[in-house]
Amino acid sequence: MGQVRTVYASAIFELAKEENKLKDFYEEIESLYDVFKSERELLNIFKTPVIPSAEKKQVLETLFKGKISNQLLNFLKLLVDKGRIQNILGISESFFELYREESNIILAEVYTIEKLNKDTEASLIKKLSELTGKQVKINQIIDKEIIGGIKIKIGSKIIDSSALYKLNKLSESLHEVSL
Repeated sequence: MGQVRTVYASAIFELAKEENKLKDFYEEIESLYDVFKSERELLNIFKTPVIPSAEKKQVLETLFKGKISNQLLNFLKLLVDKGRIQNILGISESFFELYREESNIILAEVYTIEKLNKDTEASLIKKLSELTGKQVKINQIIDKEIIGGIKIKIGSKIIDSSALYKLNKLSESLHEVSL
């Protein structure tokens, strides 16, 4: 499945570059991704082999005509024709990776117990940009289990200053001390 998503993502990425519409395609694909991710029933309609391709393409026309570019609408129809529309989320994620790489953007997953305020988020983005030498886009994840503090994951690197991490380290240290 990974190769399928990469092939289709690369194709739409190259089209976006040729058309000089990379940012526009990114925003449209991001909107499509949100729709298909939040409306699982819609994705299930496209997965079922019982519904003919012509009807699936009509649903796409009804939902997206005038809301996304004709190129992307035609791309979705192509995915229906090829029986690959069920891969739209993976294709989108691969497209996002290609876009970020092309645009020198890195994704940081930020785990906190509550949503960061705008000032803190802006400060964190600035600091992470300085550390990585890239533009940083934050995907904030609320995680009550970390108790407090913050955990940041960028690629395979993790910066963990959460209270849970510190408590676990303290616990390990106490177990090493023989009484």
